[in-house]
Amino acid sequence: MAIFTFYVRDDRYDVPTREFVITQSEERARVRAVDRLLESPHHTAIEVYQGQDLRFSLTAGPRAHALH
Repeated sequence: MAIFTFYVRDDRYDVPTREFVITQSEERARVRAVDRLLESPHHTAIEVYQGQDLRFSLTAGPRAHALH
């Protein structure tokens, strides 16, 4: 199991929401990040860290919605 930190950017707020996600792999973290991004039309991006290392980031748009 691995711990990832999600920073969810929302167009309604200046500061991103920080969430800790425990999952089996980076691939699974990516799936959960896409799901989280698609939860609200206000979510504009998600940055995913493992420790202090940025693993990946996602932005909202047609491609993100197509992955769901």
